Amino acid sequence: MVQEKMMIAREVAAYLRCSSSTVRRMVRRGQIPHYRFGKLVRFRLSEIERWLALHHEGSVLLRGRASSSNSDQLSLFPTGEENG
Repeated sequence: MVQEKMMIAREVAAYLRCSSSTVRRMVRRGQIPHYRFGKLVRFRLSEIERWLALHHEGSVLLRGRASSSNSDQLSLFPTGEENG
């Protein structure tokens, strides 16, 4: 069995494109999967990727259109359906 390299908060922050302090805050709140070894905190990339998949929000675009239309949702990107 090949062991996966453990990542530090700075590496996870770079992967998620956020700050290290955001990752550390999420650790304190128990919002992100991590391992604690005394004061050291480490992460596994595969667990971060699964966590991201579980926390996916919004709709996936299919052929240039949203897979589900909801008039209550704000869209920042034009879909070509607006008139004017």
